Amino acid sequence: MTTPQQIVASINEKTRAKGGHYAQYSCKTVSWDDVQRGTVGGGLSCFGSNITDTRLWAKDGRSLFTVRSDNWNERLGKTNTSSVAVVASGTGGGAGGNNLRPYTLRDFLSEPEKFGAYAGLDVKSLEKADLDKTVSIRFQTTFLPVPEGSIQSIEFAPEAYNYNTRSDEDPRNLVLLCTTQGVAVQQDGRGAKKLFHHAKNSDGKVKRYWLEAESSNHKVGGEQKETKEERDDAIVRGKATSSVIGIEGMGTRFNVLMTIQVPLEQKMEHSLDSQPQLCSAGFGFGGGGVKKGMMFGANELAGSFGDFDEMMGFEESELVVAASSFSAPKKKSKSSSIFKLGSRSFKRSSPPEGKSSAARVSRGSEISEAQWGGLTVKDPTRNDSECITITCVMYYVCQGGTPSEADVASAIDDLEAMYRACEDNGNLAEEKFDFMKEELTVKDVLDINKKITTQPPPKPQGVGFFSSFPIFGGGGGGGGN
Repeated sequence: MTTPQQIVASINEKTRAKGGHYAQYSCKTVSWDDVQRGTVGGGLSCFGSNITDTRLWAKDGRSLFTVRSDNWNERLGKTNTSSVAVVASGTGGGAGGNNLRPYTLRDFLSEPEKFGAYAGLDVKSLEKADLDKTVSIRFQTTFLPVPEGSIQSIEFAPEAYNYNTRSDEDPRNLVLLCTTQGVAVQQDGRGAKKLFHHAKNSDGKVKRYWLEAESSNHKVGGEQKETKEERDDAIVRGKATSSVIGIEGMGTRFNVLMTIQVPLEQKMEHSLDSQPQLCSAGFGFGGGGVKKGMMFGANELAGSFGDFDEMMGFEESELVVAASSFSAPKKKSKSSSIFKLGSRSFKRSSPPEGKSSAARVSRGSEISEAQWGGLTVKDPTRNDSECITITCVMYYVCQGGTPSEADVASAIDDLEAMYRACEDNGNLAEEKFDFMKEELTVKDVLDINKKITTQPPPKPQGVGFFSSFPIFGGGGGGGGN
């Protein structure tokens, strides 16, 4: 079966070769899904008061990816809470069950208990009338490898790492994980949080589930219009069916995973006096600002976003200390034959062209860990100054090779059509998206540094007993660990 790395290399090569708006998209193992980014002297910073890195993991531990615009000056759309649809149950809770139907995001925010009580959400309203007129939205896609065969699937989960909270008792955002099988209400907090689907059983217990992307007979790009036979079969098998979800211009789909971050007021104040050594470690704060080396203007980064994304996944805590000495990276040579993904390098190979299709994004297998206790903070307060942000990912699976050039182009054209269907669209650095930006403060940087140094993002674990061939019933041997 083709590996994720082979698909990544193939897609990046195709988008670069095709040029135009296609070259503005590439594969990212870390996606910046930020509510509020900082600025310094009018230029974008990599830091901010509410920033989140999202990674995608297969159930078996493989690192996956999304195809999106460049992280730094990202492509965005603008919408509002009345123009975004979620699929939920007003009687059984947002986790699905009976009476699933589309509601607006505004419906959810105006009566959060109706949809989130199953998770312990106990608040009358999360609406902010003025703020909810403006919602940022980003569109992404991905092609996940599955075996060849009539119906094949892969289980996965996104993982959110918010830099601005270090405690489950003090989340930065209420997080809504949305598919056409319902809304799973959760929150960010300590460390990184995998986002799972939810379902409330008849006994009242809430179960958590991996997500599943399953092959279909539907093409890449555009909505999925099912036949009655397809829909009935999916329902019998407990799989997702096509519905309106997201903005109206997306039509009816079953391949969408939509994540909504609702900014919250935090209760804990982090002291600046607790880390005076950081100011002598190269930050050079003065006048409440940050040294220019710590930020980059959009013009300085023109043509270099792809390289910068590889640097700025924030995989290592040392990046914060080094931030004051960064300069815009040089372009890579087009003749390079090595593709870097994190800390590993892969030589480009030429796997065969595979068959891609729209993936049914459904609840997968149940999480085997202890029963989920619901939200830690059950009565959150909405932030008074930050607008909601939404990330919509269109899922496709690829069998027997890598996606064709035509399929990659269709998937990107689909994203572009969604941006055009928004009230407005553009890039983060533009004035129209000032509602997502504010001047970076010393406190923001110190809090982010504390998070990274004390709760770094988890990395894939090494293989134990890697040199010992397993014995049936006995697992691995004792060597090579």
